[in-house]
Amino acid sequence: MASFKQVQTEFIETKYEGGIKVFLESAEDVRIFSDHWFSHKLDKLRFVSAEEGKSGGGGCQVVISKVEKSNEQDIKAYGIVDRDVLLAGNKTEIFWESDDTKFHDAQPYGEKIHVLRRWELENYLLQPSAFAEEVSRRISRSPVPSVSADTLLEYAEDIIQVTALTALSVSKSITSPSPGFGIQSSGLSLSEEINKHLEKNFPDEVGLDVSNEINKIKTFEQNAESTEEKWNNLTRILDGKKSLMRLCHHLSDRFDIKSFKIWEEMRGCLANSIASNETIDSELIELIENIEKLR
Repeated sequence: MASFKQVQTEFIETKYEGGIKVFLESAEDVRIFSDHWFSHKLDKLRFVSAEEGKSGGGGCQVVISKVEKSNEQDIKAYGIVDRDVLLAGNKTEIFWESDDTKFHDAQPYGEKIHVLRRWELENYLLQPSAFAEEVSRRISRSPVPSVSADTLLEYAEDIIQVTALTALSVSKSITSPSPGFGIQSSGLSLSEEINKHLEKNFPDEVGLDVSNEINKIKTFEQNAESTEEKWNNLTRILDGKKSLMRLCHHLSDRFDIKSFKIWEEMRGCLANSIASNETIDSELIELIENIEKLR
């Protein structure tokens, strides 16, 4: 526990630095906001990780707590949390809401905590144009292979399956599999691997499967008029880290680009491409502009 002196020092330093504090769940989230997308806002905003110490310990509840404490000390603060926290917080009805207006109007954690429209920050990196640019940067041969929404949708069914497993696991308070779960499997073999995982982790629930979660996920892609719109809508509700890892893995094999396999490093590359092409999601741009107005 922090001592009274430590708390007072932190308070004084924060007051001295000024600006609105924007708490994010992790240091990686802060890097994307501060270094790649909103560096031009650092004179007014300070993006701060909620992670504490070497062991991490960030996440939604820490963000909420830090925002509350800051505002109690008359320090203007705002929080941004991932959509998937709604699963862990038993707010599943809001989590599965596909209407963006209804989703944002819910404000389950109050007006100073913004719940992202997409699963987590990695989802905002899943733009076909960003992948296309990164592929073109790494391939010298001509013609450069194209990457489009159609390309990424080729891998959607498998991503939907592993996302459904994550959603089911978290909703039952069980740790979800790692991002690399089932990376070598596809289609029926992936389904079989998921079923084995469920049998092992939920031995008392015979016949448990992810069909219900899959159906809910697919409601997000309904009524799309183009493949671009279908991908954009679907990526609101896909497990971001699993999606990014799988796409990087498959595109690496498809185009023989070894650097794509290091999916953690691809986050910064994709974020840079999105910034340079001025295609940062409008939700985030509007959010940051609204936070600025708190001054």
